[in-house]
Amino acid sequence: MFEIQLVVINEFGEFLGRKAVISEEDYKNLLVMARSFYQNGNFDLTCEDGSFIVFPPEIVQKSILKIIKKSINNV
Repeated sequence: MFEIQLVVINEFGEFLGRKAVISEEDYKNLLVMARSFYQNGNFDLTCEDGSFIVFPPEIVQKSILKIIKKSINNV
C-alpha cells in the first residue's frame, strides 16, 4: 500500500491534494491517468484542507502535476 498526494504547481501557487492510501495497482492506474493530465481540459482537486478546486484548461496547460508517493507498512 502507498500513501499518495497530488500536488498541482502553477503561477498561482502550489495546491496540495488530500492524502489517500491506495494499492500498487491503483497507483499504476493513477500514473496512466496522470499522463493525460494536459489532454483532459479541466482538472479538479480535493485539497488537503477539505476545500475543492477546479483548474480551467488554460491553467492546466501551464501547470505541473506532481505525485508524492510514500510506502506504508500494513499493520
